[in-house]
Amino acid sequence: MLLPLSSAHTMGSRFRGVGIRILGFYPGVRYDLRAVGFDEPPENYCTIAFFSAMVWSVLVTIVVTMIMLVAGGTLPLPVKILVPFLTSFIMTFLVLIVHLAYPKIISGGISAKEDRELIFAMRDMLIQISSGVPFFNVVENIGNSNYEYLSDEFKDITNKVKAGSPLLDEIESMAIRTQSEYLKKTSWQLVTAIRTGANLTQTLKSIVKVLVDYQFSLSKSFNAELNFIILVYLMTAAVLPTIGTTVLVIFSVFGMLGITSEVFLGIIFLSFFGQMGIIAYVNSKRPNIFA
Repeated sequence: MLLPLSSAHTMGSRFRGVGIRILGFYPGVRYDLRAVGFDEPPENYCTIAFFSAMVWSVLVTIVVTMIMLVAGGTLPLPVKILVPFLTSFIMTFLVLIVHLAYPKIISGGISAKEDRELIFAMRDMLIQISSGVPFFNVVENIGNSNYEYLSDEFKDITNKVKAGSPLLDEIESMAIRTQSEYLKKTSWQLVTAIRTGANLTQTLKSIVKVLVDYQFSLSKSFNAELNFIILVYLMTAAVLPTIGTTVLVIFSVFGMLGITSEVFLGIIFLSFFGQMGIIAYVNSKRPNIFA
């Protein structure tokens, strides 16, 4: 985003109508912004997202117009006018969609890290509860530990409790605002166990077991998918380039589709970028459990 988030309050108050209309088309952004800790109203973010998209659109349109003036000498005048206009409209729409989707991408990354650290935090909580440490002190200790975003959530709870808010109400608020599915379930289980007077140690043991099973299921599903990905990678890296080159050599004997150095380099580059794409896909799908 070309406009700083600090300008959201000023621009959002001046052009509030723009943000409200955009928010009506994409209402889910309010929950994504809440998950990433954006304090301003969601319509303010939609406003600066729109104006940032407009700035991007102007910059790209200027470049396209200059290209059309320099390299489009033989094109008719209506085409020279229509292409920059369509470029401006398409860029505004695409960049605005990216800006509105970006908080969801960020919150998804945060929830993934919270899921990864949750099992260690719950084991820590289980040990402390089993040792007789009061529940509030356990929450405070986890907030002061190094569990990344999860520690930030628990630290926020302890700060609000010290300011006078009930502990269980703050845990419920954390369950509502977080995008982590397992942090939601864990929070509700803790609140239910405390309010019903259940054994908190047994509850934590069951939570830890569920989290461990979840991590094992992630590893198994990734391993099953990886077998097929390896097959696709081998075809992209070796089989298809070899078969393609062989077919072109055979066709060149009959005077068809002869293989040249340019064609051969093109096959190499296609294979290279295909391999890079598969590697990037594997890296994005790899469950970051302990890293």
